[in-house]
Formats: sequence, structure tokens, C-alpha cells
Amino acid sequence: MDRRRFLKWGSFVTVSVAATGLAGCGGDDTPTVTPDAVPTPADSFSFQHGVASGDPKPGSIVLWTRVEGDNGKRPVAVKLQVSAQPDFSTLLVNDTLTALPDWDYTLRNKVTGLSAATTYYYRFIVGSRTSPTGRTRTAPAAGTPLAQLRFAFVTCQDWSVNHWAAMEELAAQDLDFIVHLGDYIYETVGAAFQTGKVESRHAQLKLPDGTLRADGASYATTVNDYRYLYKSYRSDARLQALHARFPIIAIWDDHEFSDDCWQDRQNYSATDDLTPRTARRRSASQAWFEFMPADVSIDLANPSFQNIQIYRSFTFGNLATLVMTDERLYRADHVLPEQAAGSEIGSRYFVPKATLAAEETRKMASAGNALTPVSILGDTQRAWWQNQMRSAATTWKLWGNEVSLLRMQIDGTQAIASLIAAGLVQANAALAPLQTAMTTALAADLQTARTGGTYPTLAYTSLKGVLALAGITGPVFDAAIKPALDSQLPPATLLGQFILNADQWDGYNAERKSLMAFLKNQGIGNVVALTGDIHAFFAGPVMDDYDAATPVPVMVDLVTAGLSSNSFQSYFKSVVDTDAAFAAAKPLVYATQGGATVNTFNATLKAFNPWLRYVDTDAQGYAVVTLTADKLSCTFSKLKTLTNAAAPALPATASSQTVEIPAGSASIKLL
Repeated sequence: MDRRRFLKWGSFVTVSVAATGLAGCGGDDTPTVTPDAVPTPADSFSFQHGVASGDPKPGSIVLWTRVEGDNGKRPVAVKLQVSAQPDFSTLLVNDTLTALPDWDYTLRNKVTGLSAATTYYYRFIVGSRTSPTGRTRTAPAAGTPLAQLRFAFVTCQDWSVNHWAAMEELAAQDLDFIVHLGDYIYETVGAAFQTGKVESRHAQLKLPDGTLRADGASYATTVNDYRYLYKSYRSDARLQALHARFPIIAIWDDHEFSDDCWQDRQNYSATDDLTPRTARRRSASQAWFEFMPADVSIDLANPSFQNIQIYRSFTFGNLATLVMTDERLYRADHVLPEQAAGSEIGSRYFVPKATLAAEETRKMASAGNALTPVSILGDTQRAWWQNQMRSAATTWKLWGNEVSLLRMQIDGTQAIASLIAAGLVQANAALAPLQTAMTTALAADLQTARTGGTYPTLAYTSLKGVLALAGITGPVFDAAIKPALDSQLPPATLLGQFILNADQWDGYNAERKSLMAFLKNQGIGNVVALTGDIHAFFAGPVMDDYDAATPVPVMVDLVTAGLSSNSFQSYFKSVVDTDAAFAAAKPLVYATQGGATVNTFNATLKAFNPWLRYVDTDAQGYAVVTLTADKLSCTFSKLKTLTNAAAPALPATASSQTVEIPAGSASIKLL
């Protein structure tokens, strides 16, 4: 076997070792192709899905392309050239590889023997057809003093929603690499949230196989479905340009397989996840492996759905360790199963906090107090994460984390009391000085009634006492005010404390507390999570225990909005607009003023989650980090919206917010 190359057939990753002194116009150094990879006419093939690079290490990089064409399902010989010069005047790699139909003619080639912190150029050739030129960069060697690191982190790029101008804007920036936190594709097409609001250059998708849902949408089921999605997404010139410009470090979240998935289970209906979908999960994993330039392997001979490991880590000089986790393949079922709640409401979203905590405690107790049945990471990956954090010798420890670590809760009793009190002031402006006292009194009255089982028949004892200060007597209250208040009372189910999203770390609180205790007890500082998934911007400290009387900040979570996906606030707006049980909560999500919709959700979340230092729940965008030994600076860029079904011209950013984290502190400063 050639000393410079070998082929890992089990997962089809080729490896080249960079050499020196190869002439740019010379022939193949030592061609190695499969016997049936016959020469092909140049006009039969193209590189219409572009090129990509990923997983930068100090001495290696993974390069990717796909050959498009038809040669009767035979292998295709593809030449790879790598150079330190943009004109390829001197070649470091000049190898012939083989694109196989079994892997949809995709190539993943790991080039080793490269120099650290160096820019390289690469291209692929079939006959006289040459791919676009890609530019990539290796990481600085571990321990090397590094003045600065600059990178973007992105997530949630639904082809069928809004626009992709952010990709074009990012490609024009000066970055070392891009972190992609998942939802690179969306497995569902034709869903209600994907209709009507998308740039015209993105045609409607139609899966080759797919499974039809009751609502008329369909979801990817076979490997051909998932391949179709990746090929469709990669057909966009802006995404191609972004990949050709920077190496990417990618992880998946849920939509690369199935919305809010866990292991090999899907969640489209309340009882969906009772049935394993192993073949579907394996198909999704294979397509991700085929289309991502990631330094991982997959074992198709392994019949398990866990036949691939994508959690891995990276080091950038003495400045940063980046730990990328997989928070889908090993996670336990949601603590409150959908079938018990009847739907995702009450199980994954708007979940009673006390019920969630009690069930988590019960599950742990039944497992001998182990975290296994209530874990996102799984036991093996959790131990690996702890070891990565403990052994990191860099100033900063960055965590590529799919779902937010920040507590996001609402006290329904307090919120409803606040809304009713505001209504009283609106009806009688003279009551304005008593608004805070009325809110407190109403919350006490609501809680007393609910606890005593008399809801919705309230005596309003506390509120009467406050109103008496304004000269409103009991008989006047009973005759003129009480009937109006009684008519506004929401369902009792809205009273109490709720977790907004139990699909993220709030739904796995015991494991989050365990991880924070580990960092705190080990004295590991300067830990910052880079997070996606939730389609909103957030920044805040992650506490050792959010339910403690005095929570202590341990690390920081920075959450970026989706590149194009519908916003977090829009989801809750849909709920309060369409579900009668939640209609009373509408003012907590949005208001209508002068015919315009005003976001009140930001203020609601801040009111009940004081650790949230920055919140924008109605946004699309991306985040760029500038890292030095002294501080981490992160700029959240919020994008302009569609105009006449067209993406905005550059600059696409409508506004930005920069937050700063000083080294040695789990605090955040808004600039």
C-alpha cells in the first residue's frame, strides 16, 4: 500500500499525506484508484454542490466534494490538489481518489502532514472539469501563544423559511473557522410554518420518498430523502461560498434526523416515540456523514443506531479548547413523556415545573440515583466531557452545545396577576400608584383559591384590602369590579410555575446541576457555551442551581438565533393565537399597537429569569466571537427581513448587540 495514502473502506474516508516539491502541472504522484473507476468524459460530470473543508487540526484538515453525473453507477476517479499558493504553482497533494456510488459520490479526504496555523487552497478535478477552489486553514499548534481567535457560530438554516443572506455576509468576513451547532437541514417539508414566507430563489422541496403526516407535511425517511435535502441545501451558491471560504466544525441537533428527537425516536405525535425508528436514524446519520467534512467515522456493518460518534474536541494554541457534544444520540427520553401529557404542550413545552422536578427525582431514585434515565449526554459522553474540561490547558474552554443551558421559566400565577392589575389601572388611572401592590395581592388571592380548590371562585380578600386604600369598599368591589375580574380569569392550568422548553437543559436539570458542580468543585473557569436550537438570541450565566436561594454563576451560555428559521417568539404567538387554553397568556407574548405587533415576550422572560442579560426572541441571525486572553467578545447580528420574497442586499444585518465576558468571571457586560 502506498506510504502516503490509505483508504478506510469501513467508513470511506481517504487520507493523504502532504508532500513537498510536487510540480503544479505534473501528473499524479502515485495514483491509487479502484480498478473499475474508469476514465470518464469531462462533460459527464460536475461539482455542482461545491467544496468544503472541516475539523481543522494543527497538522490536518478534512476536504469534501461530491461528483454529480451519470456513468452507470460506476466509481469515478477524482483528482485532489492541495497547495499553499492560490494559483497551485506548487502542490502538496496531487492524488487520485475514488468517488463511489455507495456514498452518493461524495468524497471526504483527510490531508495530514500540514503545517499549523497555515492557509491552504484545494480543488478537485474530473477530466478537464475543475471544482471551485476552496480555501482552508489549519489550527495553531497546542500550547502556541495566540493573540486572537475569531470565528462565527451559527445554527438553524431552514431552506423553506425566510432567507440566507447571512451566509453571504459571513463569507465576506475575516474568520478562522465556523462552528455549526446543528439543524443544518430540516427533515420536514411542507409544514405550516414553512409555507409562504421564504425567498423566491428557494423552490419548494419534494422528498423522493418521504412519509406523509396527518397535517399534510412530509418528513425524510430514507437515505435518499436525507441525501436529497443535503444536495438541495448545498445547491445554494451562498452556502457553497461559505464552505469554500472557511473550514467548518459541525455537530448535529434534532432536524438532521427528526424534530425534538432522542436516540432513534421521533416525536411527531404523542405516542410516536414508543416505536424505535432505527433504520431512519441510521439513514439520517449516514447522509450527515456523507455531506459533512468531519473527522469522524461510521460503521455501516454495525446494526445499532449508535454506529457513529460525532462528539470530539479541538485545541487552538494556548487560547481555546472547543468541545463539541452530541445531545441527541445518547439522550434519555424527555422526563415527562408526551403520551402522559397528551401532546408536546405539558411535556416538552410549557411544562409544570413541580411535576417535572418530581418525575426527574422519581426516575433517578428508581435507577439508584444515577443520572442515566434523565441525561442528555449519556454516561460515557458525560465522563468524556468532564475529562476534556479537566484536562484543557487553554485559557478558554468553549462548549459547542446544541440546546440552551439557561433557565427559562414563567410564574403563571404572578404573570396573570400582573395582567389583571394592569387592566385595573387601564380602566381607572387613579389606581396606578397601587399597581405593584395589586399585583402582589392578586397573586396571593389566586394562589389561595387554587390551593384551596375553590378556583375560579375567588374572594379577592387581599385585593380588596389594597383597593380599600383607594376608597373602594367591599360592596362596590363586589358589584362593579368582581364580575369583570371573574370573566377574565384564565384556566387554572395556567397558574403555577412553568418551564418553557423541556427539550433543552431545563428538562434535564439534575444533569445540568451535576455538570455545574463538577466545574465549580474542580475550579474550572472561563467556560462558555456556544448554543443554537431555540431560534433566539440569549446571553446569561449558567447557575450552579437555578432553584437555590442564592444561585452562583459557574459559566456563561451564548445563544444565537437561527440563520433563517422562524423565531422562538413566533412559536408561542401561534400557541396563544390558536389554543384557547393559552389565550389569556397572549399579552405575555405580544401586543397589538396601532395595527403593529409588539414583542412582549422579551420582557416577560426577563421578568421571571433575572439571569438573562440579553434577550431577543424574535430574530434571525448569527454570532461572531473575538477571543483574546483577556476577554471573549461576542456580537449578535440580527438580520433584516424579506422584502417582496427577496433577501436583503448586503449589509443584511439590521442591528447588532455585543456582549463581553472578562476572563476569570462568569459575568456578562452589554456594550
